[in-house]
Amino acid sequence: MDTALVISFLTAFGLGSIVTAFVQSYIATKQQIDQRRFEERKSAYIGLLEAFRDAHLASTSERIDEAGKVFGYWQMRCDLVASEPVRKSIQAVLDADREDQPNAVEKMKSAMRSEIGLTK
Repeated sequence: MDTALVISFLTAFGLGSIVTAFVQSYIATKQQIDQRRFEERKSAYIGLLEAFRDAHLASTSERIDEAGKVFGYWQMRCDLVASEPVRKSIQAVLDADREDQPNAVEKMKSAMRSEIGLTK
């Protein structure tokens, strides 16, 4: 491209408006990415919590097996989108014995809330 053409293009449209357009485009793209991350995490966390509930409500061995598979699926989805503190808290829930599990679940929910920005 000819230098004179570039200079005339910049002066015709104004350098400020071109820079403004690029900045606005960058900000809009970043907001879309942040929104997509939020939705992915929210979906994975809700699915995991529902699967966790279903696993605890399962009464027959066949139902327990199915609930465990569903929980494993949602755990894998969380592994893809969650931060390390959330992944560790999910594993802590799985590793906890019956007495420690309520505390581990609360820590997991707190980590999830913090990551998606519902509470600090």
